[in-house]
Order: sequence, then structure tokens, then C-alpha cells
Amino acid sequence: MSRDVRSRIRCAVAVSSIVAAPALIQAQITTARPVTRDYAAEMACSARAIAMPADTSVRIAGGREHGKTLFGPGDPLVVKGGSSQGVKVGQEYFARRVIADRFMSPGSDGVPPSSIHTAGWIRIVEVQSDSAIATVTKVCDAIEEGDYLEPFVKPAIPATSTAAGEPDYANPGHLVLGDERRQMAAQGDLMVLDRGSDHGLHGGQRLTIFRTAPGGAGPIVRIAEATAMIVSPETTIIRIDTTTDAVLVGDLVAIHR
Repeated sequence: MSRDVRSRIRCAVAVSSIVAAPALIQAQITTARPVTRDYAAEMACSARAIAMPADTSVRIAGGREHGKTLFGPGDPLVVKGGSSQGVKVGQEYFARRVIADRFMSPGSDGVPPSSIHTAGWIRIVEVQSDSAIATVTKVCDAIEEGDYLEPFVKPAIPATSTAAGEPDYANPGHLVLGDERRQMAAQGDLMVLDRGSDHGLHGGQRLTIFRTAPGGAGPIVRIAEATAMIVSPETTIIRIDTTTDAVLVGDLVAIHR
């Protein structure tokens, strides 16, 4: 085969590859599946705020291997707490820790809550009187030695209220914290509000996040719309649905009534 013929063949192959490339890319785009978010898992991993000190009596004591202090999915670990503390085989527990968050807002009543970070959850596989063995079921990030345990309940996603109502700007709450000292949030993020069922809030209720001009004078500026997801008596985990600006710890929140 002559050099000229070989050159023509290489050129033909190159041209056919260039022509086929857009079709291949289009096929990949067409077959790509849309990304969906597991909000139930995200809510289970989200930050919490509590007014009372956390009960840290049942904790992760360490690993079966000497010196192991960080744990991922499937790892075995030792729990400081057993049947005497009500721990049973098959039970699942959140692994949580208290975070020293200097950016946390004190809330509307002036009392700073405790910031709680959820590291993941575990399942008990063996129990003795004052200790147990567990394996890691799910991690939000690394589970650590010293994390305390609380019974695991996977949250349900509430139905969004069909009655939008009007935002109650006269009696606002505050965003007190994000997870792991986060001060800002965007669309789709979760944050903690210092209002709960004691303030007439329920799951799925609509919320408006806003700011006022310095000194309280001037118009109200709407920053975002949100939904109440996990409602406790004094606090609520909310989901940021739409935004016109970055949402910040300390922003005001009006409940739709």
C-alpha cells in the first residue's frame, strides 16, 4: 500500500470520528439520568439545635483495632453502653457530637442553643452488660470516637402545605445555625430555625426569610422562601426552596399563617 493511500485512509478515519463525536455526545446526554436528592437522608444528616445539654452517656468508645478513632461504612466499633443502658441487638442509633459554633445566632429569646452535628448512624450487632459492638450503617461524614448515640428514626418528608397563607412579619423567628459552623445557605440547603411546634409551626408549612433596613426603618426585603421539614417543640429544620440572595445565620423568618 502506497504512502498516499495510507494517508487518505487515516484522513477518512479522522473525519468519520469527528462527525460521529457529536452524535456520541448527544447519545450520552440523552441517556443520562436526572440527579435526584434524597431529602430524607439529608434531613437525617442535618444539623440540630437543642436547648438542654445532650445526653452523652452512651458513646462510641473506639474501634476493635487499637488506635482506630475514625469510622466509615461497614466498620465495626465498640459502644460504651450495653444492656444495662437499654441497648439491644438490631437497634440503630445516630452518632452525634456537640459543635462549638461561635457563629451561631443566640435566637429570638437571647439564649444560645447547642449546635449538634450528625456524623451518621450505626446498628448494634452484639450486646453485653455495659458495652456493645456495632457496625456503621451510613455516614454523613466520618464517625469519631467519643460521638454520643441517640435512637435512630429516619425522618419523613412532609407534604407541602397547599394553603400558602400570609407571612407573619410581626412575629419572626431567626435562623440560628447551619451544619458544622456554616453561616450561609443556598437553594436546597437545610438550616435550623428557632421556632417549632410550641410556636404553632408544623411540617410542610411555608416560610419567608427576610431582612429589614438598619434600625428597622424601610421596606422588608425578601431573601428566600422555605419549607418546615422536621419540627421540634422549640426548633425546626427548614429547607431553602428559592433564593434571591445568600441566606445567612441571623436572618429573620416569617411563618405563613
